[in-house]
Amino acid sequence: MYNSFCRRGLITRNVKSAVDLFHEKFGMSFSPALSREFRPYKPDPAPLLHICSTWGVEPNEVVMIGDSLKDDVACGKRAGAVTCLLDETGRYDSPKYANVEHKPDYKVSSLSQFHSLLESNFDLTP
Repeated sequence: MYNSFCRRGLITRNVKSAVDLFHEKFGMSFSPALSREFRPYKPDPAPLLHICSTWGVEPNEVVMIGDSLKDDVACGKRAGAVTCLLDETGRYDSPKYANVEHKPDYKVSSLSQFHSLLESNFDLTP
């Protein structure tokens, strides 16, 4: 995610103005950046499929990372992408999540751990 040759898209339920503020405040760019105005929104696979189409790649060539099993992981799985659950608090370690319909391919507790996962499991050559 930190490499300049890794494309970053964003799918969020926040409004577009919040996404624009994020881009401005942190100087990190996501393109495309799909806010709640894009319909249908996650967990429908349409937003991720739109990003894949925009980039000219197949869904199995992208990684969908997010902090929600029911929205982010479900969206990625339904689209056919590799999925990674960001669980910073260990919330999803609870037994009540053991039998969810859409299980992530990977689970990390931080974005730095996700970066290490990318480097060790995927070819990031431009």
